Amino acid sequence: MTRRVLMLLIAAAGAAGCTPTYRVHVNTFSQAKEPLSQGASINVAFDPNSRNPILAGKIASKIGTMLQDLGYRAAEKSEAAQYTLTFRAGIDVSDHLDYMPMSRPFGGYYGFYGGGRRGYGFGYTTYLPYVETVYSHWLEMRLYGPGGATKGKIPLWIGEAAVGLEDPETRQAVNYLLVGLMEYFGADTDQWVTVTLKKDDPRVLALAEMP
Repeated sequence: MTRRVLMLLIAAAGAAGCTPTYRVHVNTFSQAKEPLSQGASINVAFDPNSRNPILAGKIASKIGTMLQDLGYRAAEKSEAAQYTLTFRAGIDVSDHLDYMPMSRPFGGYYGFYGGGRRGYGFGYTTYLPYVETVYSHWLEMRLYGPGGATKGKIPLWIGEAAVGLEDPETRQAVNYLLVGLMEYFGADTDQWVTVTLKKDDPRVLALAEMP
């Protein structure tokens, strides 16, 4: 993950407490000579020997549903599909130092010198340091042409997405990653772009309700 993306994730996580939105950073690459045809069959493949095959299976199911919503057909076997889509998901943990403002009032005298009136000043502000943990969730997809096998083949399309949260739960973060990344499925963004999603985005809620 690049330093620029990491800084964007930290900034987004820092603002998460102020607004119920999440910023998903997306970068996609394509070398396809023509757009994917509507109705094309796509097999979503995942490694059953992965560290968490149950979670991988759930992510694959969500991707398959989103592809069908985009007008593609799901294929159970890669050999019979026009395209094969693979994916990887993970999380990086980082700590960064920040400062929290703290107002401190103070008492004092005001009025004429020697007078008996007592008042209070406006006080002053100090900044207390604290360490915040940011969980950088990421998702990568690769789309391959027909043939089934992907080893040694160059993908037709690669998509990357990342979001910084204060929660390490991947099952929740992947919903935002999928919605952000699938907005550019098959396309080339030419650079990192930011997709801002509200916490109650219907697409996110629909994915969260899937078993």
